[in-house]
This record gives sequence, C-alpha cells and structure tokens, in this order.
Amino acid sequence: MRKFIKIISLLLCFCMVSAFGFGCSPKGSGGTKEETLDDNKFDTDGELQASVLSPQDTVNLVCSTDDYGRTVDLIDGMKEDKDRYVGMWYVLWFGQHGGQQGGTYDITKLLNDDPDSLWNTAYNEVSPPGQYHYWGEPYYGYYNSRDPWVIRRHMELFCYAGIDFLVFDATNGFDYLDVVADILPIMEDMRTQGWPVPKFMFYCNSQSKDVIKILYEGYGDKAPDNASELKKNGIYKDEKYKELWFCPNEKPLIAAVTDPTNPSAGMVNGTNDLHRVTDPDMLEFFEFKESQWPTSQNYENGWPWIDWTRPQHVYGAGEETVMNVSTGQHNRLPFSDAVLADKTYKGEELMDTMWGRGYTTEDGPDHSDEAVRSGKNFEEQWQNAINADPKYTFVTGWNEWCALKSIGQPGNGEYFTAGNYNRPYFVDTFNEEFSRDVEMVKNGYGDNAFLQLMRNVRNYKGNKVTELPYGSVKSIDIEKGLTQWNAVSSVYFDLTGETNRNFINISGTETYVDNSLINDISQVRVSSDANYVYFLVETTEDMKIDLTKKNSMTLLIDVEGVNENSFKGFDYIVGRTKNEKGVASVEKYNCSPDGKVEYQAEKSGLYTYNGKYMQFRIPRAALGIQGEFRINFKVADNVTQPENIESYYTSGDVAPVGRLKYAYRGK
Repeated sequence: MRKFIKIISLLLCFCMVSAFGFGCSPKGSGGTKEETLDDNKFDTDGELQASVLSPQDTVNLVCSTDDYGRTVDLIDGMKEDKDRYVGMWYVLWFGQHGGQQGGTYDITKLLNDDPDSLWNTAYNEVSPPGQYHYWGEPYYGYYNSRDPWVIRRHMELFCYAGIDFLVFDATNGFDYLDVVADILPIMEDMRTQGWPVPKFMFYCNSQSKDVIKILYEGYGDKAPDNASELKKNGIYKDEKYKELWFCPNEKPLIAAVTDPTNPSAGMVNGTNDLHRVTDPDMLEFFEFKESQWPTSQNYENGWPWIDWTRPQHVYGAGEETVMNVSTGQHNRLPFSDAVLADKTYKGEELMDTMWGRGYTTEDGPDHSDEAVRSGKNFEEQWQNAINADPKYTFVTGWNEWCALKSIGQPGNGEYFTAGNYNRPYFVDTFNEEFSRDVEMVKNGYGDNAFLQLMRNVRNYKGNKVTELPYGSVKSIDIEKGLTQWNAVSSVYFDLTGETNRNFINISGTETYVDNSLINDISQVRVSSDANYVYFLVETTEDMKIDLTKKNSMTLLIDVEGVNENSFKGFDYIVGRTKNEKGVASVEKYNCSPDGKVEYQAEKSGLYTYNGKYMQFRIPRAALGIQGEFRINFKVADNVTQPENIESYYTSGDVAPVGRLKYAYRGK
C-alpha cells in the first residue's frame, strides 16, 4: 500500500508537459479570446518547498514507445519475491591504446564508400590493418572513454534503464584505472543526488591475478607521475568509492580465472598459473565468479560474458544463478565472415549460421532491416531470461563498437584452417546486423535497442502499473509565485550537474565541442483543473531565455489517442514561439511518413518566468483534452535539431533524456 501511495504522488508529477495557459485569466472559465499578460514575469511570494519524492520515483514513472510500437510501461517499484539484478558490460578502452587508434575507421562507411580499401590486406591509410575499426558511429561520436560529458550521459541512461551494476571489461590484462578514476566521481555525484546509479564490478581474464592485485592496491611507486590516485593506490584496499561497489552478498563481486582447469585465458605447459588467482588474501576479500568463456566447459560458478547456446545456459545453483543476454553472437566465427560469403571458406553456410541481430531459434537468420533494427535476437534472449528468472541477468553489452582489422587466419575451427585464406577479418563486431551494442547508433537501429533494454528490464524485475493514479488537481495563477506549487505533489526530477562538451575523440584527431547547454533543468511540477494544465519548470541557475529562438524551453506533449501524425510519440509542442506578453504557441505535430515535420497552430497558452522558474498554463482545449486524460511529456531546452530525436540525447538539456517522457493523469 505504501508503494502505491508513493506512486500516486509520483504520477501526479508526470502527466502534463505543456504548461502554458490560454484564453482567460487564471480565474476565468476558459473563453475563446486569446489572452496576453502585461509582461511575462511573475512576482515571487516565498520559496518552493522540497518534494518528499526521489529521483527513483521519477524513474519508475518514465515511459516511452519505440519505432515498432513497443511501450516501456510504468512501474511502481521492484518485485519483492526474490533478488534480481541486471548487469551491463561496459568497455573502458576507447582512446587508451594510442598505437592502434591512429584514426577513426568506420566499417559501415567503408562498405558504402570504399570496400576495396576495407578488404585490402596491405597497409593503406583508409583502412590500415592492426587498427581498431568501428562497426558504426555512436550518437555521441567516436568518443574517448574519459570524456566526462559522455560518461554522465551514459550513467543517466543506465539509471532510467534500471541497470543495477556495470561490468568493467578488464579481460585483456589492462586495468584502465585512469578511466575508472574519471567515471566513479560522476557516479558518486549522481548517487548523492538520489539517482539509482549502477554499482560496479570488474571482469578479469588474461593475467587475472596481476590485474586484481592492481585493482586492490594500485601500482604504488611504479605508477607514472601523472597517474590518477586510483592508478597509484587502487580501489579496494583503501575502500575508495565503497558505496559504489557491487556487493550483492556483502563482499565485492569480481569475475576472474580461479579454477586450475579453466582455459579461457590460455594454458601454458598445461597450466593457467600465469592467469589464475591463488593469493589467499584476494580469494578471501572478493566474492569470485569464474571467468566463463563460451568455448570452455560450463563452470557452476561461471559468469558468461556471452553464450553460444540457444536458449542460453543458466549458470550457478540455488539462488546464485546467472544468464547472459546479448543482441548478437558470433558463434565461434569472426562476425565479418557472415558478410564475406564470397571471400571465406564455405561462406554461404557461414552467413546463415551466424547469429546476428535478426536471428531467432524458430525462424533462423532474418537479414531484413526490420528484424535487425527491432532486435529479434535480443528480444528472444530477453524472453529466455525472463522465463528462467535468474538472480542475475548479464547484458553484453553497451559499447564495444570496435574490432581490430586482423590479417590471416583465426586460430581454430574447420572454417578457419581450411582453404588457407589470407584475408582481413573482424572478430567481435562488423556491421549493424553483426554486432552486439545496445548504445544508440546514428542511422541504423537508432535508440530502439536502448528502449528495448529498458522495457525488458522492467518486465524482468519490475511491478507494472496497471492504472496510473490521478495527479495533482489544483488551479495555479501563473502571475503569482511559488508557494502555490507547494501543494502540488506531481513532481519530476532531472539529473543536474550537466556540462558542455570539450574533449578529444578516440584517436586524438578531433575535439568534440558542444556548447548547447544553457539551462540545467532540475525538476518539473504539473497540475491541472477543469480548464487548464499547468507546468512549473525549475533550473539550477537563473534561466536564460531567448525569445528569438524556437528551441528555448519548450514542452513536448503526448496526449493518448490524439494524433496519428506524431513526432516520435509526441503530439504537441508548446513554446516554439513566445512573446514578451507571455503568449506561448501550442502547435500540433503533423509528420509525413518520410519523417518530414510540420506544425499546425492550435490555441495558444501563457507563460511567465522569474529567476530559476518558468510557469506555463495550457488550455485543455488546445490539447484536445476532454474529461479524464493522460499525457506523457518532456521539457527540452536548446535542442539544436528539434526535428531529429537523436538531438534530444546529444544537445541542450532535456528532461527526461531522449525519447523518454514523464507520465501524468488528470481529471
């Protein structure tokens, strides 16, 4: 019951994203004559009281719909019958291996523009062997792992997606502690704000024993002078960022080679002593899970970073069970061999045995854009996990993106050794279909994999809200101040502390600069009455509003059942134009099948602002609302390309981020 009451108050915060008034004065009945104000300022009359709600409450009441009509439903909290955790594989090495990152090489672009260079085994500047190649371009560009702008945006998305822990990839014998030193302060800042930021663990494999010792105590005097404190002194010995350790069973969890029979990191003279953890202090300090390679025997305590069986195997026993979920699986072969049918041994056979994003057990390979971009493979993997209901679901992965361009023959299996081909190959990623990232990509699947992740995480561990409770019902005079909003319980939070961007890319050949952040949104409050929907937007500092721009502090609103020609699920936009008399436009989206966005003017609303606060009053009639209603909404400030949903992830400040939206139900 307590959860439901908390959800009710949260939902109050969600429903109306356009708080502009229309027609009459706040005390009026909503006539037809367009109204103006003497000016667009309001007098302050006291302070806005803090809400009893938390960012976690906001997260639970964020929803969305993807390009395939699949909805991310609201939840009222987590299932309580057992512990369930979702982990995400997270790569740290972009920009950290200079010799193999001389430029940014994109396989998808090369396949379209210069395939001869891509398949050339000799050195060439367009596609050099021995260099990391991207399979596609992320929304955030070819970023460096130490870019704080990117880190913060990743962590915000993980909060909304319900990711409980990040699995830092240290499988190749590198610790990346300087990168971790940039990540953890950002995570800690979010945690102290109340956001459900993931905790972290490491996955070690090659040289496990050495890497774990460094993670525990650092390099000490052997560390470079410019090394981070974490690089010098480690994380665990001095209990650095202890609140962020993933400790489901009291001890910090870590994956590594501990079993003397485990060949995942390689055997030398029949032993894995080069890699295996034997230090009794380390074995006592950590809770160990066995590094589980898909080619190795199944270890009861194994943690699979990927699985090459269908359905995926459930590892562990009793309550300590884990299953891997991934978007695609290279199934013992380089992903590139699925595409190079005419250049590989038995290539036609390979193409149909590889498990790309469109593959399912029942239907086999489906190379269509819809199958790939809707993530048929990922969906099947998630359904297997939901049905098996393990304690841990381990997702591979968020941001692998790159594979080395190797020349020759991979080292095992019939398909590798027969024919003696001297060819380029890319093992772990190759193109959109044959890759396994969830992070948003330009063109291609866009943000659909992220929304698919979020939806399935909620299905796996959340309690679905069957009926949204009513939000706050209170008339607001937007020419007056803040105290009237203290009785409004529909409050939605946004992450604060965001910054503009200025950081080098993966290869140091370009600097990404973005100065579009002007106002840092902190919260939104919503109320309604018989005639209007009201919004209060708060920022961390005094607002900077440019009345000459059409992207300065706007509201995007989805009214359920109103508009078939919506923009990515949003029916109306409020405030594209504002004037000095407090009038804000209310426009209906009219989008053509080819994605062209046009606007249809509706009745206008009113707005006022002062200092850190802006108020909107929007006539229900302008939104096509009669009787009971539900709206889903967002606030967007200075989005540089407001007709491109990608820009809602990458520019300005957007609450909530990207395609996500707050939910509110009114009478």
